[in-house]
Amino acid sequence: MKALVTLLIIFAGAFALAQTPQTDDKVNATEVGIVLVDSHDDISNEKTITITDETSIARLYRYKNARVNKELAFATKKSYGKLA
Repeated sequence: MKALVTLLIIFAGAFALAQTPQTDDKVNATEVGIVLVDSHDDISNEKTITITDETSIARLYRYKNARVNKELAFATKKSYGKLA
């Protein structure tokens, strides 16, 4: 019975796919002008590096979600079980 229902669903799906008309929609092309540059004097490819005297600590974690797991592992008063 289950096999018959499965085959019926597959044939109904194939029949529905066969009935959809194929439309070839045309795409509107956009023309863009081109600007020619004779020299590269105006373009600067130099990278600037700024050095700061900031004394913050960068922490390296062994696992990707270490900070998330640390924050989600908080404990409240109701986290602990009651002793009898």
